[in-house]
Amino acid sequence: MADRRDPRPRPARRNRRPGAARQSRAARKGERNGGTTMSRPVDTADTYSRIQVMGWAARAGFADYRTVFTWKTWLLGWFVRMLAQVLFFTTIGHLLGPGQARYLLVGNAVALVALHGLSATASTTWELQNGTLPLLVASPSHPALVLVGRSLFWLPDGVACGLGAVLLLGPLADVRLTVASVTLFTLLLTLVAATSYCLGLFLGSLVLTAVDLRNVVSNASFTVMLIVCGAAVPASALGPVLAGLGTVLPLTHGLLAIRQVLAGEAGLQTAALAGWEILIGACWLVAALLVLGWKARRSRRNGAALFLT
Repeated sequence: MADRRDPRPRPARRNRRPGAARQSRAARKGERNGGTTMSRPVDTADTYSRIQVMGWAARAGFADYRTVFTWKTWLLGWFVRMLAQVLFFTTIGHLLGPGQARYLLVGNAVALVALHGLSATASTTWELQNGTLPLLVASPSHPALVLVGRSLFWLPDGVACGLGAVLLLGPLADVRLTVASVTLFTLLLTLVAATSYCLGLFLGSLVLTAVDLRNVVSNASFTVMLIVCGAAVPASALGPVLAGLGTVLPLTHGLLAIRQVLAGEAGLQTAALAGWEILIGACWLVAALLVLGWKARRSRRNGAALFLT
């Protein structure tokens, strides 16, 4: 039989550099993952988009909060309740002995700020209860951006309660304030609120699949912090185990820094304590983002858009 092969000579193959195919595949893979294999500068548009998503989530959270409280109900209801709690412990301090009223007033006023931050444990699950969590999972934005911004309304609420308690009840415990001390005090209160908020986000990411436990976990965590973080009892009276637990929780170092500021002893040690508080809060925030990211990836992979499995 005749040979049916094409008699025309085929062009010679071009020699390719060793590893070029692997490099091109790696480059295409990097582009699919949102970047290249080489380091690239920060995309300002992408950063702005993420900030915008968090801003919208924060606006939604503040809108929800305004449906719960008006300024009158907040001031005459919630704020008065917070003052009553601090006043109760201050009165006990007067009965215990000299200096105890001041110790308990400052400790419980700052603990109220941490309480508001831990409230993010419950509010993180609101998206699941409202039925909007599947939409967040299906959206191109990371769900953690929305969940982080969603509960930011707790921060100014907590700072206002803690600051107001010290300003109004401070004279009852001989807490003397100056403009400088109030300024530093407010900054440190904001720091404690932020670090406690990071812990609340982490706890909220854990109970996202067990909504019924949200209040149990947040209240239990606050009780532990009230004991081991130096709000009611000095850490030196707790023993090494409980004192060591307090060192890895928010509030401990921030409260020590606040006590130094209100005592007129602010210095390098105060700055170091604030630095430790920032580091601890950052660690809890990273842990929260890792858990939320893992749950989002799992949900997108197996279709469990409600995080229920």
